[in-house]
Amino acid sequence: MISKVNSVLVHAQTEHELYVGACKAVTSQEGFPLAWVGIPLGDGNQSVEVFACAGNAVAYLDGIEVSWGDNVLGHGPTGQAIRSGQVQFNNNMLSSPQYAPWVERASRFNLQSSFSLPIKLSTGQVVAAFMVYSVMPDAFGKEELSLLDRLSADLGYGVESLRTRVAYQRALVETQQQEQQIVRLLEDSIEVLAYTLEIRDPYTAGHEKRVADLSVAIAAAMGLDKNRVQGLRLAAMVHDIGKIQVPAEILVKPGKLSQYEYKLIQEHPTVGYNILSQVDYPWPVAQAVWQHHERLDGSGYPRGLNGDEIILEARIISVADIVEAMSSHRPYRPALGMASALEEIQRLSPRQLDENVVNVCLELFQSNKYSLKQ
Repeated sequence: MISKVNSVLVHAQTEHELYVGACKAVTSQEGFPLAWVGIPLGDGNQSVEVFACAGNAVAYLDGIEVSWGDNVLGHGPTGQAIRSGQVQFNNNMLSSPQYAPWVERASRFNLQSSFSLPIKLSTGQVVAAFMVYSVMPDAFGKEELSLLDRLSADLGYGVESLRTRVAYQRALVETQQQEQQIVRLLEDSIEVLAYTLEIRDPYTAGHEKRVADLSVAIAAAMGLDKNRVQGLRLAAMVHDIGKIQVPAEILVKPGKLSQYEYKLIQEHPTVGYNILSQVDYPWPVAQAVWQHHERLDGSGYPRGLNGDEIILEARIISVADIVEAMSSHRPYRPALGMASALEEIQRLSPRQLDENVVNVCLELFQSNKYSLKQ
């Protein structure tokens, strides 16, 4: 019996499954027509609820009233096991005063002996009682007591393990929900920054959205994981946020920029980094924005980084930035066209631009798998 119950302990996924399995394990043995698990309730009558049962005598439980309080319905083995936390057994149910409230129904099903195991947590709290009935009188002796104590402890361990697992899973879900909420807040902060720039410079805003869209397409085609792509998208959406400190008349100036004006524009990656680094994003958003004008040969700005000093997110944004900028209309020049943009990134690869990123970008356009949104 104990080995069968322990087998149930290993495989049960819920408390109810555990209790039903234990009842079935017992009643599959000859001479045990009924097993049930009672849960102590906190109602005014201190009732015991039939939570699980098995066996060919389960009708014994129809309409049964049992209590774990110190009253007539609580003086049976179930109530005493719950109150005392000790194994209870009765080898002569039909003549025992303890069974007076239930003797008629016990006689109807020829139930002669019973034991009740308290199911306890490690804190000592009794969470249930496991009742087993036999058709044989004097079915349980003192030699069985140690085995029943062991079975009681095993069931308590099983319940506690399941509750710990459920608590862990619930905490995991709550943590994931909190993380998702934080991510949404971070995404919202990016959206606010992007909207701020859009109000000030509609040309830059449309450019950033298209660069973000192309960057995501490139990253997905390269096989980057979804979380990394998500961070890349956010960085690309605000890669020019630093231009917020550049006077609007310079951003839309139709003629050639002066040396001072060009130098001012070259500061926008650093300004963007200073803005975004104030928030602890779970992705390298600030770094990607800071580096998106760097080039592999060290010819870029603002810091002249080269090679592996430039993160992949920035390399992807760099390619998408060039393609979108050249193929779109600007206040200071008409669109140069997609063909010219693709030729330019080919020309700059692999000396200045990441060759793999460029090749993936070319494949997207040349195979008609992607087109820039207007």
